[in-house]
Amino acid sequence: MSSAKRRNEILQEVLRDGAVLVEDLADRYQLSVETIRRDLRILHDKGLLRRNYGGAEKKEQMTWEMPYTERINYHVEQKKAISKEVINLLENGDSVFLDGNTTGLTLSRLIPDHKELIIVTNSIMVAFNLSQKKTRSEVYIVGGKVGDNGLTSGLKLQQELKQYRFDKGLFSCAGITPQGLYFSKMEPQSTAVTLSDQSHQLILMADSSKMNQTAFLFGMETKRIHVLVTDEGIPVPILEKLRDMIPRVIVAKLDEQLPD
Repeated sequence: MSSAKRRNEILQEVLRDGAVLVEDLADRYQLSVETIRRDLRILHDKGLLRRNYGGAEKKEQMTWEMPYTERINYHVEQKKAISKEVINLLENGDSVFLDGNTTGLTLSRLIPDHKELIIVTNSIMVAFNLSQKKTRSEVYIVGGKVGDNGLTSGLKLQQELKQYRFDKGLFSCAGITPQGLYFSKMEPQSTAVTLSDQSHQLILMADSSKMNQTAFLFGMETKRIHVLVTDEGIPVPILEKLRDMIPRVIVAKLDEQLPD
């Protein structure tokens, strides 16, 4: 297993369980304590967790969000598995909004060429991925100020979104609990709220690291979601609670990985 994949797994465990111990990780991965401490130090230096005596714990800072360029490289297999399940929900002729968060970016690479969709996005990178395919889908990008992550935002974006009606609205969030969806920044929160009013079916793509997590901004009640697509890392208690709130919850299975 590569060091990057190992750190990804360690971070996911910290986000899910709240803390990890060096000794436990060393035993599991059959590595030295020094190697695990180095992994935790690297994750700590990136601001992804907080080191403590004997291990590390989750960083409880709700105004902070991992930079977009970092998030692209985390939970990659989970995002692929979620994307494959979402593709099964898309029918020829659907009008779809696809947001430009990292799961949406992954999905844009995997949508089959034979799908005949009308896709609207707020991401230059999503539009680029789709434009490079020999796709039968039509692709549109809604305007606004372009950020360094390639996403458009601002009043112009919200005004343009209100001109559309989507069969399916696909989006992500920073965290979800049985009570609601949470966002770290105003722009994705505003886009999600607008999308909820413009979409016949609202589909949340959220990997298991976002389960039972909150963030700086409350977006909407969980019961407004029609479909949640997550991965099999979701803890069973939160899965059962979300199934009581959301009409359809799809749990994507991860592809079995051969040992390196």
